[in-house]
Amino acid sequence: MAYGRNLLILSIIFLVSSLAIDLISPIWPIYIKSSLGASMTELGFVFSASNAVAAASQILSGFFSDKYGRKRLHVLGTLLAVFPPLMYALASNWMDLVPWVMLSGFATGLYLPVRWAIVADVSSTETMASAYSWTNISWLVGSTVAPFVGGIAADLFGIRFPFFACFILRIAAFPLVVLLQETRRKPQARGTNHKDKEVDVVGRYLLTLVLFSLINIIQGLGIGVTGPVIPVFVVSNFQVDYTFIGILYAIGFGVASIIVQIPGAKCSDLFDRRKVMFVTFVASTPFFLLFAYSRNTLELIAFMFLSRIILNLSWSPFQTLMMDATPSSKWGLVNGVSAATFWVGLLIGNALSGILWDGWGMLAPFYASSLAIGLSALPLLLLKETRVTTK
Repeated sequence: MAYGRNLLILSIIFLVSSLAIDLISPIWPIYIKSSLGASMTELGFVFSASNAVAAASQILSGFFSDKYGRKRLHVLGTLLAVFPPLMYALASNWMDLVPWVMLSGFATGLYLPVRWAIVADVSSTETMASAYSWTNISWLVGSTVAPFVGGIAADLFGIRFPFFACFILRIAAFPLVVLLQETRRKPQARGTNHKDKEVDVVGRYLLTLVLFSLINIIQGLGIGVTGPVIPVFVVSNFQVDYTFIGILYAIGFGVASIIVQIPGAKCSDLFDRRKVMFVTFVASTPFFLLFAYSRNTLELIAFMFLSRIILNLSWSPFQTLMMDATPSSKWGLVNGVSAATFWVGLLIGNALSGILWDGWGMLAPFYASSLAIGLSALPLLLLKETRVTTK
């Protein structure tokens, strides 16, 4: 009963947090460049500064949440995340953002791996894929509604207004986090006859963690190299307002990602999860590049939608295979390392985005993105399916 309660509260937290984050995410690069005077290279630096701190703190958060529990780190990270959006709105130049994006990255690094570990804590092996799908849906409902609302708000009330709304929603998430109960599973004591088996398990899960981390770094680079430049690319090439930017992200990312959550969980339950991921990684690759060759706004939406709906079909298979391959006593650490390595890829991609744009033209980040997404499928060839099949 307590586990069902925790999963419900956590789903609401994901919803409120995604509403807060995605109110500002589509306009964030435009705000930094156009309102605060950053160059494309400086824009990439701002993104990278946040992601670097997040990557470093997520490993520590995962480790300490396994050792001391989830709740305290979750509460602290959520509290610290309240303040940066307000300071973003009050900034007068892009350099004012740097300490606050670093604080935001630190806060994210504290709470993010904990939240994903809680999903595993409150699930059984049979229900884990569904639990991840439903919490993803809660997050993605916010990611679908918020960009559209944020774009309209920016057009009606000015580009700084969504940051104040984000601040209020961050405050609203805090009491929900306090309501969550501790979910960490205490490791059971084992006899000496289990030592050889434990060594074998540790060896296998470390190899799995290395391979998943490599996938995360490469794919994070592919996502991160276009993250800061997509809104700037769109407003530079098409006569659009902030509302359209919101619609693009709401449909191209939010709707696309929601649609595949339940099918993704079914694929995770029915098929070899490595093969599901391999097919989705490879099949999504061309659409990340085709986005840059869009001739009109409908093609922008269509290519972003296709790239995300195909790639994000892999979310449940990815997470459940990683959890199945690791002992429950290490779930916090593994989620921390997984999140950290993805953010390492993001920060590398973010740093390269402005350099590629300024040095080789606005299409260069999209070529790099497509190449990296395709290459992220290669480590899957070394993974093994952990599910025991019955005949």
